[in-house]
Amino acid sequence: MAAVGASPAPSGLLGLGELQLKLPATKTQWLALAAGVGFGLVGAELAWHHPLSGPLALAAWGAAVLLAALFWVKTPVLVLAPLPLIGLAPWTGWISFEEMDLLVTACGCGGYLAYALQLNARDRAPAWRHGLVYSPVVVVLMMALALSAAWSIRRGFADAGGFTFGWFHGYHEAMNSVRNAKAIFLALALLPLWTAAATARPRGFSRGLLLGLVLALAGASAAALWERLAYPGVLDFSTDYRTTALFWEMHVGGAALDGFLVLTLPFALLALLRTRSPWRFAIGLVIALLAAYACLTTFSRGVYLALPLALIPMVMLADAQRRRAAASGPESSQIDSTLGAVDEPLPRLAKVGALAMAGAFALAAALIFGSGGYRGLLALFFVMVILLAMPASLWLPTLSQRLTALIMGGLLALLLGGASWALSMAVPKAAYVLNVVALLCCAALRWRDQPGQARPLYVLLVATAWFWLLATMVIVADYWSGTTGRWTALAAGLALAGVWAAMLVEPRLWPLQGKDSHGAAGWRKRALLVAGLLMVMAIVAALGGGAYLRDRVATWKEDGQTRLTHWREGLHLLHGGRQWLLGKGAGRFVPSNFYEGPVSSQVGDYRLRHDPTESYLALAAGKHALGRGEQFRVSQRITAPAAGPVAITLVHRTAADANLVLQICEKNLIYPDNCHSVEPMLKPLRAEAPAEGGAEATAPAAATAGMGAWQTSEFKLGPVPALGGDWWAPRFVTFSMALDTRAARVDIARIAMQDAQGRQLLVNGDFNREMARWFFSSDRHHLPWHIKNAALHVLFEQGLVGLALLGGAYLLVLVRLSFGRGRDHPLAPAIVAALIGLGTVGAFDSLLDAPRVGFVFFTLLLLGLGLRALPGEGVARVA
Repeated sequence: MAAVGASPAPSGLLGLGELQLKLPATKTQWLALAAGVGFGLVGAELAWHHPLSGPLALAAWGAAVLLAALFWVKTPVLVLAPLPLIGLAPWTGWISFEEMDLLVTACGCGGYLAYALQLNARDRAPAWRHGLVYSPVVVVLMMALALSAAWSIRRGFADAGGFTFGWFHGYHEAMNSVRNAKAIFLALALLPLWTAAATARPRGFSRGLLLGLVLALAGASAAALWERLAYPGVLDFSTDYRTTALFWEMHVGGAALDGFLVLTLPFALLALLRTRSPWRFAIGLVIALLAAYACLTTFSRGVYLALPLALIPMVMLADAQRRRAAASGPESSQIDSTLGAVDEPLPRLAKVGALAMAGAFALAAALIFGSGGYRGLLALFFVMVILLAMPASLWLPTLSQRLTALIMGGLLALLLGGASWALSMAVPKAAYVLNVVALLCCAALRWRDQPGQARPLYVLLVATAWFWLLATMVIVADYWSGTTGRWTALAAGLALAGVWAAMLVEPRLWPLQGKDSHGAAGWRKRALLVAGLLMVMAIVAALGGGAYLRDRVATWKEDGQTRLTHWREGLHLLHGGRQWLLGKGAGRFVPSNFYEGPVSSQVGDYRLRHDPTESYLALAAGKHALGRGEQFRVSQRITAPAAGPVAITLVHRTAADANLVLQICEKNLIYPDNCHSVEPMLKPLRAEAPAEGGAEATAPAAATAGMGAWQTSEFKLGPVPALGGDWWAPRFVTFSMALDTRAARVDIARIAMQDAQGRQLLVNGDFNREMARWFFSSDRHHLPWHIKNAALHVLFEQGLVGLALLGGAYLLVLVRLSFGRGRDHPLAPAIVAALIGLGTVGAFDSLLDAPRVGFVFFTLLLLGLGLRALPGEGVARVA
């Protein structure tokens, strides 16, 4: 008989098992067939109407369906991994629908059809192996959550004046209710499929979920790194530029990237802590470091607060899992040995030593960077690397021998340090050379270690070399900044020297003790610690070397007061007990704030209108104070124009003078750079006859509305230099239109743009394909677009009933995965951390109005309500 929890040996194509087709045999399979067909019809319709290319989108959607059918147990990977990279709204103009919808429908279609037709038949697991089990109370709770969201859509339609379908609706129109509320329905639609997958292959499903979230984090972090490399610069922490990556949902502000990072980072860290494969560990470490950099460059105080609040409980819960696994014994069926041995928990004194070392390094990094800059910080890094590489043989001599070696080594290093300082004063750049020499001496001594042999002289040499390296670090800082940094660097060196001396005298303080910390087994712990050093250094560099982050930290009180005022104003938009109880409707905050809020909330907007002969864009400016960052922009991603002048032809009309801004910029989302613009003053044309080259006649409706006649204008923009950035860090080029006159309106019937080589740069310039390829943004004026708190967002849209339901489910998952039946599931600590992180960031931003973030959140929430530890599915065996 196969071992408990064991998986059968893979067979068939790509290890998929025997592929076959059978008619559905059970009621569940017939329901799955109906669901697959339904997903197929919806997905194919969406793909065919994709603004970039219907046939290409349909082909890509079909390929995703095939993959989902072949790997239906691993559909979490197919759905989650691409999420941060498939937001194409700046190219398509879609916001009510998006590529995530195509991906979910493809995975639902392929997965349900594969399950219904038993394409890759899997034996049904016995009841005790079911990976997702929902009690009747939880099922009722999920149904209530769905009903509340559906009711909020209905109320949103009613508030918008009734339901009207549109492919390109904006924030004021009915389809915005669908956009805001669809995340929970997408997650619920896949939940039966994932329940079946967790039943058939509980371990494979969990690993697929973990892999999908880790890859999603890698994608988001890589996009963030590209953006920093292409636009402000990787080490530029002073420019007012907050990373948005490829999250188009931040086109009017918000924290979509912030929420996505805190939702996925715990899974990468948990995988990193548990993997035993060197190459997987190396990949995971790179992803974790990229993610840390992405978190840092969000410059989000919410993210900085969320990470410790989330990751500390995760580590504690993972540690509790390991202790329970150790107590249950290696023969327990709750132990899963497939991941390899997990490190034994550290003794209490070793934890004290680890905290002391971390504190001393953090203090030293802050002091050294302030005095020695990046050079001093690099010298400190190598000091710590050598410290972490100290061999276990140093503690083999007796206490008196170690104490003698420590004192003598300190004295010898003091002499070497004095001579090195004198030489650095006499010879330019000698400080850096001496630091490298000391580093090489430490490395050579580490290489000459003889494990298992007590050698007091070796301890003396190691202590002398390391103290000398510490002294050269102080000399580097002194050489860089002069006497102003000498004493702070000396204080940093003394703090580290004191910690190391205490650990050499009392070996129980040394955190790298135990058999899993020596020899080949110790590489993992040391690599994790080195990664931790890099993260601390990055934080110190951002705080110490970037004025922008310091300014944001310094203004937290003022920003907090602004948030409180905004929350009060937002809640004043709810009228009567019915709206407080059931909400005002999904997606209705922006229009409610526009019509009932203060003047500062009356932002710009657009509508696609239709005359009897043509479609046109009605572009309106906000009534608030306008500046370059406060303008409402309608834009299009374009091919980089050839260097030279750009010709623009515009067919327009207006009722009053209006200053139109036409601009070409290198721009990812909301931070324009290298801009070239023309700003004509448009005047109404009152003549009865149509303008030359304009529309054939002025529409009667326009006359009654006071609009002037259509007229054609031509403008020259530039000369524009070569745009688009470098090949290794390309920049997006964006054309935008905005009004710089408060409360002005301009109708645009056609716009065409040619570069110096005569190439047409704009697509759908006549708006005959509605708003396809056109996108809108508000670069700096963000408060009117969000209520800026996730709980208040739910309260506004779904009322106290929806808030109570969602809050109850949220707390239930936290309790269940921390103390209840799901606490020993391998992913429980990461799910708890992800939800705590999202709750923390959600205290300062809406988050759930970003569909991709909402989808990941509801996926984790719904899975957390049903995941449970299984025999053979617990945490890894303790070594």
